[in-house]
Amino acid sequence: MYFRTMEASSESRTEQRLLDASLVLLVAYNVLFVADILMDSLPDNAAARAMDFIDARRGWITLFEAIAAAALFIDLVVRFDHYQGGRTWRILGVAIIGAGFIFKAFTFYLNSSYLE
Repeated sequence: MYFRTMEASSESRTEQRLLDASLVLLVAYNVLFVADILMDSLPDNAAARAMDFIDARRGWITLFEAIAAAALFIDLVVRFDHYQGGRTWRILGVAIIGAGFIFKAFTFYLNSSYLE
């Protein structure tokens, strides 16, 4: 019995670390996206180079973003009471990810189908 409890606890920590890593990666990706938009007029900026790298892999990154954003939102709803310390930051992060995903999906759709 003790080993099952320890194993379940270890698995829960691993899942939480994956969720936390996804949250940090997606918030960083959204910050990079906004930085690329804001620094568009600057020649040879780091954000533009990073977004060029990401644009070459747009399909896989969008797939990861959609799955991770949905998983983070569902996790936030299901385990809302579990996040006592830092709940506000997690809500803000998930809101940024959701809004960023919708905005990027809209702009990339317009860019690929209407403007070009």
